[in-house]
Amino acid sequence: MLDEKLRKEFEEKMPPVFAGTQVDELTGGAVIWRTLKNMKSNGEIPGSCFLRQGKRKLVIRRDEFLNWWFSQLVPEDEVC
Repeated sequence: MLDEKLRKEFEEKMPPVFAGTQVDELTGGAVIWRTLKNMKSNGEIPGSCFLRQGKRKLVIRRDEFLNWWFSQLVPEDEVC
C-alpha cells in the first residue's frame, strides 16, 4: 500500500461524506466523476463507496473510496 502519510493527507482534506461531483477537485483531478460513475455502472468500484441522497444524488463515503482508490495505485517504478 502507498505511503500512509499520503492517505492521511487525503483524509484530512476530504470530509467523511461528500458529493460525487466534488471528487475531481478533492483528488486534484486524479479521479474524474464521470469516469467514476461509469466504473460504478460496470461494477469496477464497490457500491459501498457510495450512498444515495434522494432519488438522484450520489455521495461518496471517504474511507471506503480511499480504500478502493489506494488499492488501485502503485508506485510508477513498479508498473511493468
